[in-house]
Order: sequence, then structure tokens, then C-alpha cells
Amino acid sequence: MNPALVFPLNCQPSWHDATTNYPAEPALKNWLLDTSSLTERLQAHCRQFSVQVIGQARCALSVEETQKLGGIKEAVVREVILLGDGVPWVYARSVLPISMCEGAGAAFDGLGSQPLGKILFNDARFVRAPFELGRVTAPSELHTNWVNDAHMPLWGRRSVFHFEQQRLMVAEIFLPASPAYKHVVQGIHESI
Repeated sequence: MNPALVFPLNCQPSWHDATTNYPAEPALKNWLLDTSSLTERLQAHCRQFSVQVIGQARCALSVEETQKLGGIKEAVVREVILLGDGVPWVYARSVLPISMCEGAGAAFDGLGSQPLGKILFNDARFVRAPFELGRVTAPSELHTNWVNDAHMPLWGRRSVFHFEQQRLMVAEIFLPASPAYKHVVQGIHESI
């Protein structure tokens, strides 16, 4: 892990409905709106996939996160880097209900360096809501650590998963070396 990283990073963009704020490049848009497992898609692009945990702990949530998660003010925040062949491809921030992370039988107890998607996409009780998309622009900790071009925005997606009466949220920001940017010419479409 990069020693400059301090948990939590809190590199969250302003999120918008995916129908009004998306990249002009079709290949990147496809990565952002793909509803299948990101973990499995990334694994298909490398020989060795790994998860590097930046940190995981109980944290107070922002007002916006509290609203998205139905009024929960504290949750377990997990931040990781998803790597393909040792190269950082995705920064992910998950906001998880405390009851799902602590105690006997908790779905995410002892997750460690296992990908969260391994659980989310193998249990039909997790139902994903529509995506929101956003861009992280410089200055940000992600730019400081992984972006050579300070003018390059990093695209990301966020969605809420419903599990019975609980909600959790997963945000994924694609870092410059990610295969999502392989054929990208920077651009954005914004509807009026």
C-alpha cells in the first residue's frame, strides 16, 4: 500500500443520476453501467487479481450518505484498492451496516482481503439500485497517488444494495491504469 494513504480517503465526487451525467466514450460508459460483478470483469483482464485494504472501521457518515442509507449516521466504512497483476485499477469505498460486519453470522465479518463482490453477487437477497455516476477531479488523494495528468478526471459509480431491511452502499472509482480507460478519449455528456 502507498504509505501516503490515510484511512478514510473520502475521495468522493458529487454523484449524479447515470442518465444525465456520463462519459462520452462508449467503452468507459459500458464499464460504469455494467451491472455484473466488477470483480469478475476485472479478473478477466489479468492473471492475478488482488484486494489491498486501505482501512475498515466504524465511521460517522456524511449527511448525504446518511440520507442515502435511510438515516443511518454510523456504519462500517471499508476502503480498498482492486489490483490487476499488482497494478492499482479501482479505489472502492463501501459503507456497510454495523450489524452485517460484527458478530456471529454477520455477512461481512472477517472479510479481510476478500472482494466484497464475492458475497454481493453470490446471494440473491442483495438487490442493487440504479447507479449514480461521478468524476473525481484534482486535487484529490487519488490524483496525488495514482494520476500523472492532474487534468484527468477519474470516473466512478455508486449504488445502494438492499438486503432485507438494510442498505449498504458501494462506490468504485476507476484509476488511470484500469482497463476501463483503455480506449478512452476524455469527454462528458450532460443533458439539459
